[in-house]
Amino acid sequence: MSPRYPGQPDELRLAPESIEALARRLAELIDSKDPGPSEQRFISAEEVARRWDVGRRWVYEHADQLGARRLGDGPKPRLRFDAEEIAEHLGGRDRAPGPRTRGRR
Repeated sequence: MSPRYPGQPDELRLAPESIEALARRLAELIDSKDPGPSEQRFISAEEVARRWDVGRRWVYEHADQLGARRLGDGPKPRLRFDAEEIAEHLGGRDRAPGPRTRGRR
């Protein structure tokens, strides 16, 4: 049994319609805060290559200049990039300088 506080009601009862309305509103709020794939701030090297029309190899070769965040401390940690920083670094251009190179398959 939980402790009682002055002015605390014994229990709160809601009509099923109220509970349903509350659940719908909470779902709306959660959905509105969840960025879609095109709005994610941190993106993979593959997504950087796709958005800026460069090869993945180019992205890995310029990872430090692009502000890569390394996930993990192993010999080949996964990289994530801040899409806003890359846009600033590349001057907001849709295409980065340099030749497009194909990555290994």
